[in-house]
Amino acid sequence: MRKQNHHIIYWLAKRAKDELTKIRRLKRKCAAAAPLQSYSVIKAPFEIDIGKTKVRRSTLQFFYRIRTQINQGCRRVWIDFTETRKLASGGTLLLCAELTRLIENVQGLKIRSSLPKSNKASQVMQQVGLSRLLNTKNKTKCLDGDVVNWRSARGQGALGAKYDEILGYYDGLITDSLQSELYTGITEAMTNAQQHAYIDQRGDGIVTDPDYRPWWMFSQEKDGKLSVVFCDLGVGIPASLPRTRPRLWHFMDRLNLTEGRQIEGAVRNSQTRTRKQHRGKGLRQIIETISSCAGGKALIFSNKGWYSMESGKQRSGDFGDSIMGTVIYWQMPLPSRSAS
Repeated sequence: MRKQNHHIIYWLAKRAKDELTKIRRLKRKCAAAAPLQSYSVIKAPFEIDIGKTKVRRSTLQFFYRIRTQINQGCRRVWIDFTETRKLASGGTLLLCAELTRLIENVQGLKIRSSLPKSNKASQVMQQVGLSRLLNTKNKTKCLDGDVVNWRSARGQGALGAKYDEILGYYDGLITDSLQSELYTGITEAMTNAQQHAYIDQRGDGIVTDPDYRPWWMFSQEKDGKLSVVFCDLGVGIPASLPRTRPRLWHFMDRLNLTEGRQIEGAVRNSQTRTRKQHRGKGLRQIIETISSCAGGKALIFSNKGWYSMESGKQRSGDFGDSIMGTVIYWQMPLPSRSAS
């Protein structure tokens, strides 16, 4: 009889322990879910990029959903990156720019996020500062070769020091002439952002101060190539032409050119805003220089339009949706470090 009581007591104790474990698990689950109850949850897409039609559409719809929630008065947004697997440089830079602009210009706004299941995607968020921007705990170690070489900068106006911050590492690898052209092109893009990219409000419902004219920049070394991506959230090249280049605009308007062709025309007729001889030819200068290198290419995305030059060949076209800004992408080959 005593032996039977001992088994009953053991069974009751085990059952009580199991129930306590279940309660603790439920409490932890509720505690983890509690913050989300006060946030509007927006799911991020599988891939974030602006160069491929379907992916671009889902990426820009994602950005639109965030802005719409905020324009409707939501001040707590939770971005669910759980299923995100790929973060391309152009799309990721645009994402960082979009979120930074919202956080800095909407009073009382809090944007938080979950981490991707993908270790690579979590590394990218850590490396480019996206986790820090969103106050997301991210203890992922950045170990992959195509992640640890991402560098980022943000500024306002032509800041040569920012160029050195992310591209000084490549001194001695890039030829002096190409280094000079790259520096000129990037500082020209910084100047353009300051002087006429922000000539008007963006038109997405988020009002910013007239003096708010930032740019964002990434660099990445991958597969023996250096990529540099520059972004501003101004009105875009096609929308700026009527005020910055009225004669060119009237000519293109009579021809009813698409936005891609307008970007192409702006590049072909590029000159610095100051028209100073020593400042070079603006965008055309760096695009022609880099695309003339073996393996070099340049891309411009502005609003719906896109333009590319590779091996001296120019192409342009239009997407169905607008990035509401400008992203410029340069890629050039790097010699092996052992050969340098």
